[in-house]
Amino acid sequence: MGEELCNICNDKSTGKHYGAVSCDGCKGFFRRSIRKRYHYVCRFEKCCDVTKNKRNACRSCRLQKCVKAGMKANAIQNERDAIGKRKKAGDQTETEKEELIDQLVAAETLCQQLRSSVIKRTQQVSYDCGKVKWNYEDDRRATLDDIGKSIHQQLVLLVEWAKSLPQFTFLAISDQASLLKGTAASIIVLGVAFRSICLTVGDSICLANDTLLQKDHATHVGDINCVVGRIIDEVVNPMRRLNMDLIEYVALKAILFFNPVVRELQDVANIENSRFACLRSLQKRCAEKAVLALEDDGFDCRSGKLLLLLPSLQAIAQQLVEDVQLARLFGLVNVDALMSELILNDQKASDPQILQTSLSSPVESIKTELEE
Repeated sequence: MGEELCNICNDKSTGKHYGAVSCDGCKGFFRRSIRKRYHYVCRFEKCCDVTKNKRNACRSCRLQKCVKAGMKANAIQNERDAIGKRKKAGDQTETEKEELIDQLVAAETLCQQLRSSVIKRTQQVSYDCGKVKWNYEDDRRATLDDIGKSIHQQLVLLVEWAKSLPQFTFLAISDQASLLKGTAASIIVLGVAFRSICLTVGDSICLANDTLLQKDHATHVGDINCVVGRIIDEVVNPMRRLNMDLIEYVALKAILFFNPVVRELQDVANIENSRFACLRSLQKRCAEKAVLALEDDGFDCRSGKLLLLLPSLQAIAQQLVEDVQLARLFGLVNVDALMSELILNDQKASDPQILQTSLSSPVESIKTELEE
């Protein structure tokens, strides 16, 4: 007889859980979804592929398949977990760490797919930077208009990325808005830096629309050359030296995003737990890479070096905000409502409904906004 497979994703089954033959991954997913009362929404047509390799792409379809396979919510409500309430907040099993990483990678992949579908010049850059070589002569330099559009596109994608994370959608709208406002500029800097790891052209960064911005590029916008130089020296080059990969990037991005000291947060405890869970997942990945590379200093040193990027990211982000303010003052860049609210935190200049609308918009409207 062959091994029994999970009725939800066709992975190797570990037995019958909550009424259905399933793997540990689907068992844990169903338990967390019911216990934390997550409300998932399918971004497409409620017929997403739920297989071992794609099961984290759509949590709504995965939960529905769990129910159709026979999983019962009351089996969880009546369950006396062996570790139950003794489990400390933020503690994770190895399976949960892997599930979280899968969620973060799926969220990043969704954003890249959205970006690729609307930016015609996108060059399908692989995240395996060792295999990618850029030819500067084939790409154009960024104009002031490119800089403004790139920031707008990254903000739209940031909102979409956040909406695909259950840890985010579980929060009140006010906390969702506060996290986005408090971290948007830093997330933009991190994203630009990671996209720029693969560049063979020195002293350049790659914007979201695949245009290149050089350190000595004359933009007439404040200290933009200084910002570009700091991104390269303080973020891109350290990432290159560490050979930072996609998993480390998405984990660091989530750690940066779930910042419990952002102003006006209400549910600080859950945000702290989300950040701690992302930190543990980053440490797990660093441990795996340390073993493969036979590094003497181990994963603690590697994860520490990655976390040391956070202060630089936040400092550069503040400088970016100041440059955007200056550009708006002199009319050099079109600062729209979303940029006003998320980057400049300017309530007077922004539409009070713009962020709330973005948080509830379907995926098709996101594509339209990216094209603007």
